[in-house]
Amino acid sequence: MIDFENKSVALIGFGISNRGMCEYLTKRGIYPTVRAHTPCRLPQGVTGVFGQDCLLTEEDIVIRSPVIRPDRIRAKGIVTSELEISLEGCSGFKIGVTGSDGKTTVSTLIYRMLISGGKNAFLGGNIGRALINISPMVSKSDFVVAEVSSFQLMDYCPCLDVGVLTGITPNHLDWHRDMAEYTGAKGNILKNAKRQVVCYDNETARELAGENSTLFSLTDLSRLVGRGHTLVYVRDGWVYYDYEALFPVSHICLRGQFNVQNVLCAVGAVYPLVGKDGCYRVAREFCGVEERQEHVDTINGVSFISSSIDTTPSRTIATLSALDLRRTVVILGGYDKNLSYGELGRVLSDAKALVLCGENREKIEKSTQNPKIIGANTLGEAVRIAYGLCAEGDTVILSPASASFDMFKNYKERGRCFKQSVKELKEENRRS
Repeated sequence: MIDFENKSVALIGFGISNRGMCEYLTKRGIYPTVRAHTPCRLPQGVTGVFGQDCLLTEEDIVIRSPVIRPDRIRAKGIVTSELEISLEGCSGFKIGVTGSDGKTTVSTLIYRMLISGGKNAFLGGNIGRALINISPMVSKSDFVVAEVSSFQLMDYCPCLDVGVLTGITPNHLDWHRDMAEYTGAKGNILKNAKRQVVCYDNETARELAGENSTLFSLTDLSRLVGRGHTLVYVRDGWVYYDYEALFPVSHICLRGQFNVQNVLCAVGAVYPLVGKDGCYRVAREFCGVEERQEHVDTINGVSFISSSIDTTPSRTIATLSALDLRRTVVILGGYDKNLSYGELGRVLSDAKALVLCGENREKIEKSTQNPKIIGANTLGEAVRIAYGLCAEGDTVILSPASASFDMFKNYKERGRCFKQSVKELKEENRRS
């Protein structure tokens, strides 16, 4: 654990993690200097340095926000992060989860399975609650589940009891230099983990697995049981852990094959800790996290679904695989992360119609042969256009395949805007 006594401290960036870090420090009588590109409101006693020179630091300890690349900081002192400080100071059983897709759902499943199995557990990290606000409450007998991003792992290989890698597909190539750097950052979750849980179906992730990793797969791996790896897989419609049949796949509440995969991943992480019953109760009862295939409402027989978390083409492909595209109008577009839309475009060709908005709308349009594409200037306009293209029994889904930063603060704000637009549309239909 870093010793802050008689040390000067800088917080580079002031997002969720460093706001939590600031609260942690000031409660202990340590008042850091916040350094950020744009001015922000700061707690009493905390000073700020804003503008181009914010990355040039004189402080003894520098705590970077995840969105700041470590190689951009020019520091005389040590450079660390809220994640590193939190995990190094946490005495409980630590489970870290990362991956291009599914990490929030998997983190939530793991947390709920631990609770279901009678464990005292905490959930935080990239999921929206700073770990530093949690770690002081954790005892040796407790469990911490941390959702971790590639930004946080760029310069840190955490010491974990369980490191979980849900899979790796292209993402954040507007921030990472290339796919190799992104893959390397994700792989850091495994390097110091006592036990690894890795997706067998994802070749990039599988290549990073150690000899004794737990591997999970949608395919039947029974032929490999007893050959070194622990295996979680689907066989004859059942979820298996090595030789043991746990529960039927049909009992999983979450929709879609990719969500079955998320459940397998969570089972791989916690089955040794809570057994079959702890896993099964959650698989049967947990039906999803907000903004992940979330049913919003139905208007005159048209269903509206928000999957605003779908910020990559691969995530949208997975989401759409659970729907009848011939009866689905898809709303897409947003901030471009320098990703390819080629494979997504082929999938979108089968949709009933597409409504595109956001800065990358032309890039998505060029990727697909769908004959019915309409543009919109706002998300509210997109909702109304999509509804007008539907008949009773059809579905409108927000699955942007893009980040939200061109029009919204984050994917949650985008999802709230979608829901509000659906609410207003329903009220208009009711009045008419």
